[in-house]
Amino acid sequence: MKNLLLLIAISLFSFSTFSQVSARIRGRITDTVKIDRYKPLDNGFQTQKLYMSPGSWRIKNEAAAELLKNQTIVAVDLVYSDYPKGENFTELNRRRLIELFGALPSAFNRQVISWRIIKQTGVGKTGGINNYFHGFVIYYRPMPSNPTENGLIEDIVSGNTTSKDSTLLNVFKRNKEWKDMLVVCDVTGSMSPYTAQLLLWIKENQKLRSMKHIVFFNDDDDKSTSQQKIKDTTGMWGVSSGDYKKVMEVALEAMKKGQHYENNLEAVCKAIDDFPEHKGKVLMIADNWEDPCDMYLLKYLQKKKIPVRIIICGVGTRINLKYLEIARATGGTIHTMEDDITNLATMRDQTKFTIGGIQILLSKERFYQR
Repeated sequence: MKNLLLLIAISLFSFSTFSQVSARIRGRITDTVKIDRYKPLDNGFQTQKLYMSPGSWRIKNEAAAELLKNQTIVAVDLVYSDYPKGENFTELNRRRLIELFGALPSAFNRQVISWRIIKQTGVGKTGGINNYFHGFVIYYRPMPSNPTENGLIEDIVSGNTTSKDSTLLNVFKRNKEWKDMLVVCDVTGSMSPYTAQLLLWIKENQKLRSMKHIVFFNDDDDKSTSQQKIKDTTGMWGVSSGDYKKVMEVALEAMKKGQHYENNLEAVCKAIDDFPEHKGKVLMIADNWEDPCDMYLLKYLQKKKIPVRIIICGVGTRINLKYLEIARATGGTIHTMEDDITNLATMRDQTKFTIGGIQILLSKERFYQR
């Protein structure tokens, strides 16, 4: 009887867990990709393979999954073989997803992460199934060290190197009418190229008076994802200066002392409280690959009726829809390296539009990537 109860409990847990897994990746897998033999995408991100035997759902190299917990995951491939040909592998892949969820829950936590299911069809032709890869391939953006980030910022600002992604510079050039902006800027993770562009713009375009005050955010509070305090002021560093060197000092301090929690909306609220005279000129510089940890503040910010312009940095094949949600709710705008979307607040239901080649649908007050 005890064994039967244990089996029932395990079965219920697995069903519940898989329901969570399915909910978190639903809409991000359009179809199974069929290919003779799998090769990871050359998309500019680093990869880590989590190995599984052809008929097993257990991760062989669990230590690798543990190391990935500190990285920014951007995509996941689940790879298996159609061998014996025509067999149903649904249950095996279900268990594999549950295994990954247990080992690396961060792979499921953000809607911007893209997923692919890869079916290898070449085994029947070549044989040797153990020569084919099975398991997960995790694409990630590694967390840089502070010395590396600092060096990159100094090189870009001094003109010794240029950033491959010129999102901020492009947006600022298109919107030179922006004056005395109240800027809230993410300096977590891999945002150093964009921080450098902000500093470079200040250095070379002081006469334009684009920015009046800047609040850098990089929360050092490990409870940010669950806290409900509107007036929390940790993880934010402000500066009011047109001297790029002074701004750089504050940016580097924020990068050093923070712990990589994206408290975007807390920073907006603090900036508005500190500089209420500029509340109509709020500009958020955000990381596409990270979700704000404080979306609970959106309703509070929405009541303030303060539009938030958002520059989304690092947009590739996917765009973080949470920033579109923030912009629409506040009557703000969205800006990427190629596009300025200024009519989000007035869009009607079932509107379709494109950002940087990415097709978006607004349906029942929610955005979907098509």
